[in-house]
This record gives sequence, structure tokens and C-alpha cells, in this order.
Amino acid sequence: MTLFFSSLGLFIVMVLKITGLPGFICAVIGFAVAAAATILLFPKVLGIPFGKIEVLEWARRIGLHLPPGTWKHIVLGITLAACTLSGMLAASILTGRYEFNLGNASISHVTFSLIPGIFEEIYFRGVMMFILLRIFRSLEKAMVIQLVIFGLAHIKGIDMIAFVEVLSVIIIGISFTYVAYKTKSLMAAMAFHYLHDAFLLLVQVPDGNYTGFWENALFYTGLWSMVGVSLLVTKLATDVLHVRAKEPLYERSYS
Repeated sequence: MTLFFSSLGLFIVMVLKITGLPGFICAVIGFAVAAAATILLFPKVLGIPFGKIEVLEWARRIGLHLPPGTWKHIVLGITLAACTLSGMLAASILTGRYEFNLGNASISHVTFSLIPGIFEEIYFRGVMMFILLRIFRSLEKAMVIQLVIFGLAHIKGIDMIAFVEVLSVIIIGISFTYVAYKTKSLMAAMAFHYLHDAFLLLVQVPDGNYTGFWENALFYTGLWSMVGVSLLVTKLATDVLHVRAKEPLYERSYS
């Protein structure tokens, strides 16, 4: 069910595009429907994952709230997205085929990216994590299983490149999960996820088509190494600069 609802907005956008509506309008409608379905069904009708509770309490408990110093969480999310995007950009430039094209960050794409950026965090780092914590009573197991499901949910084929892409989704998912865990909120993770997706095409070679072993090796090395940097930045921001909410997030579900 969480997998279905996490992709609901994307499915609606795909269906609406068949009607010929502008991409921007399709994205806005898809976002609105996904938001309404989430708010109306999960807390008070389905009672997932805490039983039937009020909407605001549900949102607070999954980390969907404005923590003290919210702006710091947003700045952290922006910084983390800059890390991953810069790694991809550097790799793209090294291929010798990179061309800056502002059209790759169209209004429709930037709007569309709100759907995975927000709802994948709500359902994977929010709802699904709490379901898995209740089942396994282990933060490590819950994180690993959630990340594997997150990767498999993005599978696009059965060849080697598709496998590497799934692995890459899992690796960047580690950073999304870590920042949610360390900040005790979904705010930084949502800003990070949204900006990464929104400007993804802006830092890639034309059509995102990396050919041959070396171009793909450059791309994934650039991305994965900067995911590692993003983990260090998150640790610094939370341990030294105290960018974290006051309330517990995952801890109370398994302790």
C-alpha cells in the first residue's frame, strides 16, 4: 500500500499527459491528488502506521513538521543536493560531451519533481520505516529493507545498467535516510530529494545518455563519491551545528 501511494502522483501525471494537458498542469493535479489521498486516508481511515489518529499528530510522528530552525534544515537539504549534483556535473564535464541547457530544468519538470521529492520521503523514510521498525524492532534492519525496496521501486529493466541504476538509487537513498535519522525530521531530506530530482537533467550529458564503460564509470563515481561527502556534511551539521528536531523520530518505535 505504501508503494502504491508513493507512486500515485506519478501515475496520475502519466495518465493526464495522455489528455494533452500541459506538463505543469498535470504535475500540479498529480501533486494535489497525492497530497489529498495521503492526508485523508492514512491517518484517520487506514490508520497506518500508528493506528487511527489526528492528521497533525500523524504528520508530527512521521517527521512531517516544522522543527525549530526549519531554515537550517532547508539549507542543509540545499547543501546536500549541491553535493550530489556537483559530483554528477563534474563527471559530465569530464566526458567532454556536457552541454549546459537551461531547458532541462523546465517549469513542468521542476514542478513534477515535487511529487517524488516529497511523497517518496513521506512514504519511504516516513510510513515504511515505522512499519518495518514495528515488525523487526531494529533500526538497522528497517533501514536496509527500506533502502532495498526503495531501489527496487525504481527498477527500469533487467540488464546490467538497470542493476547499476537500482544500486545507485539505494546509495543515494542511504543519504536521504541518514539525514532524516540524524535531523529527526523529513524537512532536510525532502529539500535534498526534491532539488536533486529537479535539477538532475541540468548536470547530465544530453538526454542523460552515458555511453560505454568509462562514461558510466565517471558518472557513478562522481555521484557516489559526493553521496559520501553528503553523509559527512550531515554528520557535521547535526553533531556540531545541532541541525535537528527536539522530538525523537525513529527511536521510540523500536526502543
